[in-house]
Amino acid sequence: MIIQSVAQGSLAERLGLLPGDKIARVNGQSVKDLLDFHFKMAEEEVSLEVARGAEELTFELELDGPNDLGLRFEEMKIRTCGNECVFCFIDQNPAGMRQTLYVKDEDYRLSFLHGNFVTLSNMKDWEIRRIVEQRLSPIYVSVHSTNPVTRQRLIKARKERDILPILRYFVDNDIEVHTQIVLVPGYNDGEDLLQTVRDLASFHPGVRSLAVVPLGMTDHREGLVQLDRVTPELAARTLADLTPMQERFRREWGISFVYLADEWFRLLDRQVPSAKQYDGFPQLENGIGMTRHFLDRLGRMKQVFPTAAKERWKRLTLVTGALFRETLEATLRKQLARTGEEVAIECVGIPNDFFGRNVTVAGLLVGRDILAGLAGRDLGDAVILPPSTLNEADLFLDDTPLAEFRERVGVPVQLGLRDRHF
Repeated sequence: MIIQSVAQGSLAERLGLLPGDKIARVNGQSVKDLLDFHFKMAEEEVSLEVARGAEELTFELELDGPNDLGLRFEEMKIRTCGNECVFCFIDQNPAGMRQTLYVKDEDYRLSFLHGNFVTLSNMKDWEIRRIVEQRLSPIYVSVHSTNPVTRQRLIKARKERDILPILRYFVDNDIEVHTQIVLVPGYNDGEDLLQTVRDLASFHPGVRSLAVVPLGMTDHREGLVQLDRVTPELAARTLADLTPMQERFRREWGISFVYLADEWFRLLDRQVPSAKQYDGFPQLENGIGMTRHFLDRLGRMKQVFPTAAKERWKRLTLVTGALFRETLEATLRKQLARTGEEVAIECVGIPNDFFGRNVTVAGLLVGRDILAGLAGRDLGDAVILPPSTLNEADLFLDDTPLAEFRERVGVPVQLGLRDRHF
């Protein structure tokens, strides 16, 4: 591990640690990565061995509880996925995007740190033990099916591995697990889905939640396995199968346990469940309950568009995904009537031609499609964008810069609430 920077006034600076120094060992043990470093540093007495060029330095530390040394390290090398999942969304990306959008991570450390889902199929035994030994909890697992044959057919792992014994090991050692199923028609629906739910429920409360997400398909599947699209009929059957199970879990455990992605309800033009049914939104970052969370936040606002009042904007154009347009517009009009804000709105549902029109979520809209959808419209005083369409560098997925977008739109552009559907 190479030190990238040392914070001014920190313990590391007082010790004399420098950028470029390499952490060799902690208490005589080699250090694998940042998590390993923090785990091994959680002692009252620490021997820190550092390599500086050809020189080796040793620092003896006495620490009083958790102590931030003030070190920043080079980023961990991400462990990439060795599977060939038939439903992988990254394999369906169009060509020509920035390279980071083609990285398929399968890193249990990112699962612990950021809630990324991993299949655990390519992990070594020592890594599975490490999750328990270093208390990397919670962890987020893509199960898809508990039937080993079905699971291998879905993820095409290099090494076939039964997921159930791993989950049992985690649960028996008090590792909290959140799980998901990407439902692929003809693969893991019907009875396979129900058996997977039953198997995962048998691990409750160690397995805390299960998200069921429909297969997402773009128009860029050349050379990939032919799959059937998720239909409203399949959505209706899936809800009919899982709703009684949710009700039983609520009676027995007080939680739904199984949570359905918002897309299932949109396919059927149904209202999403109440916030109570999401039990604190344990998989909000996975998009589960995002619509309800957003709508409820919106309903609690005393003022929806404070900038509009400040700038004296009277007419706003709001950008969103195609399926959410009607819901967003109706909810906003109702809320504006309640708050008394004198602003007119128009919500524009942008068709996704970049990925394909079956992709309807706002977070996957690209700059060129939004510009095309707004062309020729009277945009009023300002355009409101979903923040999820931009990265930290203010780039859309197609690398359109926000600055260029603003110039081409010709009216002020503002980012909306930090939710994915607005």
